[in-house]
Amino acid sequence: MQKAGYLGYVHSFRGFAILNVVAIHALALAVLIPRNWKGDPASPISILSETLFHDSTIYFALISGLLFSSVLRARGYASFYRSKAMYVLLPYVFCTLVFSVMRFNDAGTGVLAWPADWSDYLDSIWPNLLFGKAQFTYWYLPVLLILFAFTPLLGVLAQAKSWAAVPIWLLMLAPLVFSRPDFGGGSEQIVAGTVIYFLGAYAVGVYVGNDLEALLDRIAPFRNPMIAAAVLSSALLIGLQYAQIDRFGSYSLQETIYYVQKLSLAGLVLLWLRGLENRQPRWLGYFANEAFSIYFLHIFFMLLLAELGWTLLRDPRFLPWSVYLSGLAFFVFALAMSMLTVWLMRRLLGKHSRLLIGS
Repeated sequence: MQKAGYLGYVHSFRGFAILNVVAIHALALAVLIPRNWKGDPASPISILSETLFHDSTIYFALISGLLFSSVLRARGYASFYRSKAMYVLLPYVFCTLVFSVMRFNDAGTGVLAWPADWSDYLDSIWPNLLFGKAQFTYWYLPVLLILFAFTPLLGVLAQAKSWAAVPIWLLMLAPLVFSRPDFGGGSEQIVAGTVIYFLGAYAVGVYVGNDLEALLDRIAPFRNPMIAAAVLSSALLIGLQYAQIDRFGSYSLQETIYYVQKLSLAGLVLLWLRGLENRQPRWLGYFANEAFSIYFLHIFFMLLLAELGWTLLRDPRFLPWSVYLSGLAFFVFALAMSMLTVWLMRRLLGKHSRLLIGS
């Protein structure tokens, strides 16, 4: 298959990934706001949204690894790190500076708040950069930068043969043992468990990207077992969430199963998209083009819409329909406004907009 076809289906997969990420956040806010920021893990909508969309950032770690070993490594590490500094680090710094002004407020008076004064704002910038707290989704950016730091090592390990390949396999399997922390309760996400968890998915991408076409050909005959793994893991997740069985110390049984589920789904989606060859879904391409910018922007627009409809969202008379409708509204509004912002920034700044919002 030609290189253009390969880039097409991986690009479409990026669009699939960002839609999953936006969906989990839309539904999470729809559930949390009417319940005074307290989750309802046993509710049908929570179980459904978590089962389908939780840990969708695994897809992005996988894509980053695929693109490194299949495309970017040939350009050299200097080019790799220069592009990541310009188009990942700089937009992250810019968006952190902007959104450190607009805080997340869980005091029951709305969802957006302002710093008390300029010193408060300035004091917040460095912690926000280190721990990704300018928006509650930004935790992934420091993790991603750490993954990039490990890239040369992973590049060597992924090309090792025989017993020398054991370390890369241990890394790919590590998320079955090491878990990211629970996102609730204000727990810190930038910890060793989170890095190891996503380093495993990134390592899978680097390994598979070494010979992507051949490896996809090899797993294609196992499509039915992959479907079975995705269905079985999803069923297990539904049961565990309903029974509220998860943590054993720092280890999460659910996170282990999510890792299996998401890798199975990723393989199935990649095989499906590759089979389309040059007939990639155009609508996925639209979102794939701006996926990074959507990631930076979508939560702000969800919070803005929640602020505008705060009284309605908190009114018990409109439950549960307000949850369903607001989840859909958050999803559509965040995507539309993020895409509009990208268009406006591009009109104003041209190609330089990529240095600020990633597109």
